[in-house]
Amino acid sequence: MTIITLALLSITDSHFDKYHSKFTAFISNDKQNKLQQFHFKDDYKRGLLADILARYLISTTFNIAPSAIEFDNNPYGKPYVKNLPYAFFNISHSGNYVLCGISNMGLGVDIEKQKILDLNLAQHIFAPEEYQDLIALSDKHQFDYFYKLWTLKEAYIKYCGVGLSLPLQSFFFKINGGGIHLYATNQLDSLYFLTTSVEQQYSIACCSNEQIEANAIEQISLHTIASFFQQHDE
Repeated sequence: MTIITLALLSITDSHFDKYHSKFTAFISNDKQNKLQQFHFKDDYKRGLLADILARYLISTTFNIAPSAIEFDNNPYGKPYVKNLPYAFFNISHSGNYVLCGISNMGLGVDIEKQKILDLNLAQHIFAPEEYQDLIALSDKHQFDYFYKLWTLKEAYIKYCGVGLSLPLQSFFFKINGGGIHLYATNQLDSLYFLTTSVEQQYSIACCSNEQIEANAIEQISLHTIASFFQQHDE
């Protein structure tokens, strides 16, 4: 049975200061040292809450105490759970949100806050087929299509887990109506993609081996996580 859990956490949650010290007690000294290097509080919050959200979802999904979870990174920087080889997770954050996906199979997720439409950037990060599809659209539809493509490409790269050693222009997507089609050399797995949005200003994409429902993304509160941690690590 395939498990896929997707969740969002807001860094603007009013309980952050209340639970801050409790949450930092769960993360490694190495991660704490890295977090202290951030100059801006929002960057610090995104980094801390990404760890906490992943820890919460892995714990609830795979029945392991939050404090027992050990994270590491593969040679390309993709995080994984050292002591749970059958647990897969992926994290993305942008603006006010942290997004996390958990599964017992590979997956990749991405969230981007929509800012501007940069066609010059699009020409550099999109494959020629994607760029031509983009500029063929009316100005009204280019903005949404740009962020759909961007998040899909990021989610797929994160699914592959090899970072930018997989060039952005070495594969491309076609989006026709509700269908999303990937064209990539040596991609043997059957993959499924989800694109959606939050607050009409954040684009989200997920890549997985199984179909993902659009309503599958749950918004989690810091209070829910803190209460769970207290109950399961006493």
